[in-house]
Amino acid sequence: MRNSARLEKARALVIEDPEILSGTPVIRNTRIAVYDVEASVAAGLPMDRILAASPGLTGEMVELAALYAMVNPSKASPRDHSSPPAALIISKRRIPRRNRTQPKR
Repeated sequence: MRNSARLEKARALVIEDPEILSGTPVIRNTRIAVYDVEASVAAGLPMDRILAASPGLTGEMVELAALYAMVNPSKASPRDHSSPPAALIISKRRIPRRNRTQPKR
């Protein structure tokens, strides 16, 4: 199947309704969020495990949901919070916590 035909099929599969999960894109006739399915696929979960966690889905629906999410990234997707390349850990020294039952010195 051509990529454009698969994309149209993915768009037909997904709905955004303000009455369902506050407008989060979901797979039609379910309350399964597209981005949750895509996160499972991106995490490398086996297809049988994804299908077991989401009864009513088929392998094709999972693939189409992942395609939809890839083409339409979430507006609330997490940003990369990794350390900047120049960041260095200067010390591994640990300061013990003060016991709150002991009076201050």
